[in-house]
Amino acid sequence: MSSSGIFRILLMALAVTVGSYAIVSAVAEVTALGRTTFPADAAEIGARWTGDAPSLLGTRSPFGLELEHNHAFFGALQTIESGQQRSTILRSIARTDALSRVPRTLSTSPYNPELWLALALLQVQRDPHDPVVAEALKMAYFVAPNDARLMPTRVSIATRFDALALPDVKDLVRNDVRLILMRRPGSRSTLVSAYRRASILGKAFLEDAVESIDPSFLATLRS
Repeated sequence: MSSSGIFRILLMALAVTVGSYAIVSAVAEVTALGRTTFPADAAEIGARWTGDAPSLLGTRSPFGLELEHNHAFFGALQTIESGQQRSTILRSIARTDALSRVPRTLSTSPYNPELWLALALLQVQRDPHDPVVAEALKMAYFVAPNDARLMPTRVSIATRFDALALPDVKDLVRNDVRLILMRRPGSRSTLVSAYRRASILGKAFLEDAVESIDPSFLATLRS
């Protein structure tokens, strides 16, 4: 066979491969969950996700990694939402399942900040003083430090639990507060919401951060 014939065969094989990938990817997109993320106000977490997460055939394909992320995240949010509604036994089973699935998904692709925050929130329901809470929060920062969608949730988690005891986390959260005050004035209400739910340490931190960045907002924060 001539070299030109071999080259044509290779081109045809490449075209078939690319075409197959495109078809599978298109099917995955059609069957995927809509992009799910945290609400703008972290106080709404736990009040939005009801019902059963759909079964996704796409998560079993080699192209279904994003679907696997979405499904794990959706299931984690449902578990968080149902934490106050189910019996103790059912709540424990659901949380154990989610705490197994989320880390497993993160082990294959650790660059999903929503899943790191979901892991922190799941662990909070089991033991808010567990070091996993702060470590998962730190990973959410390192993976997507400037993701404005996640700032309200990160501030809320950090100011409610023990994460502020870590100096590096404290600096990261202060940066979120600074960005919200200086660049996202429409999100300032999320700081007020976080303040109302914060621990004593969290309230003191928010007051200090706001006073050093924009003292005029301090009265609103405390209102």
